[in-house]
Amino acid sequence: MKVYLAGGFYSDWRGQIEAAHLGFETFDPQRDNDQSASYRFVRDDLTAIEMADFVLAFYPGGYNSHGMAAEIGYAAARHTPVYYIDTSGVPDLFLVGLAKRFFTSIEAFIDWWKDRIERGRPLP
Repeated sequence: MKVYLAGGFYSDWRGQIEAAHLGFETFDPQRDNDQSASYRFVRDDLTAIEMADFVLAFYPGGYNSHGMAAEIGYAAARHTPVYYIDTSGVPDLFLVGLAKRFFTSIEAFIDWWKDRIERGRPLP
């Protein structure tokens, strides 16, 4: 299962997701593509979303993440499930509306994912 990680580069949320060993392969646009040319990294990001089984988006608040909003919108337009984590305390209701499921913490997502695996529920 492939998962596209959308969201800010200013915290270690990606590391928390990967350290939880949730059984999926991640595409991290900060790590997995060439950020030196705008066109190339946008193309690579959109291609990765097209190949993903779902998008995991994280918004910690404190800054505008227009790129993440575009990634969520692109995924939603392609009918790729989006799981949205917003720890800001004031979630963007438009993005919540595009998401298949909304979480208020990384831990809540990890616990939910592990519970689904343990119960043998289909993913995503």
